[in-house]
Amino acid sequence: MDIIITMLGGTSLNLRVNPADTVGSLKTLIQRELQCAPESQKLTFVNGKKITLDDDSRTISSYGLHPGCQVSLLVTQPAIIQVSLRNDSKTTTYDIKPDETVSNFRRRVESREKVQNDQFRLVHEGRDMMGGKLADYNVRQDSTIDMTLRLRWG
Repeated sequence: MDIIITMLGGTSLNLRVNPADTVGSLKTLIQRELQCAPESQKLTFVNGKKITLDDDSRTISSYGLHPGCQVSLLVTQPAIIQVSLRNDSKTTTYDIKPDETVSNFRRRVESREKVQNDQFRLVHEGRDMMGGKLADYNVRQDSTIDMTLRLRWG
């Protein structure tokens, strides 16, 4: 079935979807077409009343979407959250966005903690934070990221 995705500025996009597709797969399709991350998409549909498509695991047909319906897309910025960085001697608070990259966060830690990037590891929930985004490691409000210093030989 074809549906119309309409953005706040009036831009619209026609998409062909399967009624059994999930909201998550719809968001991925929108990402491919409009280059906006799924986590920044807020989808609403008016079918007698305003319905927010907020469960990515539900099918689009379970929300009552039908051929030719119009879905409104609002692209939001991720909220700034606070996390703690804990090392042997202290705990420091950082303001982050969940979609921030690990490499960018490492640069911020390097600058603030005055430790070279190659001299520390970041660990969250037992996982080394090597690459990707902070959200990939389930970093959320009030999370604690452990910073461990690498042993120096010589």
